[in-house]
Amino acid sequence: MKISIIFISTILVLSMVLPFLLFVYIGVKNTSNTKTFINSIIKNNGIIYTHNEIWRKTFIGISNDNIILTYVNASLNEPTIISIALSEIKQCNIYKNYSKDKAIVLKSLDLEFIYKSSTKQNLFINFYNTNVDNSEDYELQRIEKWHQLILNATSFQASVKIAS
Repeated sequence: MKISIIFISTILVLSMVLPFLLFVYIGVKNTSNTKTFINSIIKNNGIIYTHNEIWRKTFIGISNDNIILTYVNASLNEPTIISIALSEIKQCNIYKNYSKDKAIVLKSLDLEFIYKSSTKQNLFINFYNTNVDNSEDYELQRIEKWHQLILNATSFQASVKIAS
């Protein structure tokens, strides 16, 4: 009788612990696969980044010399790679889109880049979109951080040109 209770208890504990460990393992494996895929794309362009961040299947980084901003989104079938020369940027804004159905809910978060040249259209880089993923993972803090980093990088370039 005692052995059967130990056996049943062991099976119950394993039936609860093994799925949890399996989900953790699969999540870590997907995250590491995403990081290796993005790192392989980044190493091909030969830029070294001082500030970079990888979340979900997205990468954003500013080069050491604050000249280039690189954005990679690998969540679609074909990865989106955008390199922006920060010297061409006139202004950077945070674009928040809310839906006001029954409650005010954040729909999307984008960084808007306004170029100095009026011939180039404004560029939007997506940080969060409810159509792609419903769970928000500190995207509001992330976009504010990158907005400040971009503003610092563009003001740094302006001060270098003035000093020259």
